[in-house]
Amino acid sequence: MSLILGLIFAALVLVFFEVILPGGILGIFAFACVIAATWVGFADYGVYGGVLTFLGALVAVGLLIFLEFKLLANTSFAKGFFLKNEVSGHSNKVQAEDSIIGKAGVAITRLNPSGKVAIDGQSYQAYSQDGYIESGDSIAVVSQDTFKLIIKKS
Repeated sequence: MSLILGLIFAALVLVFFEVILPGGILGIFAFACVIAATWVGFADYGVYGGVLTFLGALVAVGLLIFLEFKLLANTSFAKGFFLKNEVSGHSNKVQAEDSIIGKAGVAITRLNPSGKVAIDGQSYQAYSQDGYIESGDSIAVVSQDTFKLIIKKS
């Protein structure tokens, strides 16, 4: 019985630290402890002992996780471990449609070889095939990739 309780206690300690320091490895070890405790429960006490060991361990782990997220997260100790705010943001969108290829514009910044250009009143990130292009020089769009226009001096 003490081996079963020891394995369940070890699983609870591992789950506690897994919630605070996520990574998965401690969770895997905790799951292995629960399975080992269940196996010992089956070996020592039969089917009912194994099933009760497994269900008891699952309830204990579930209760611990609930307590950590609901109660511990609000303490001053855990403020550094849990995210306070939602992380929001966006990725870069595709710069332009294919119809922009061939259009003329002007370099807003110096391109050496990357920078910003203006085409039809819109600002775009661009890459110069010609290398260095001074701010204010005329440019033409040759092609585009996912995030930049490919331009040349015109």
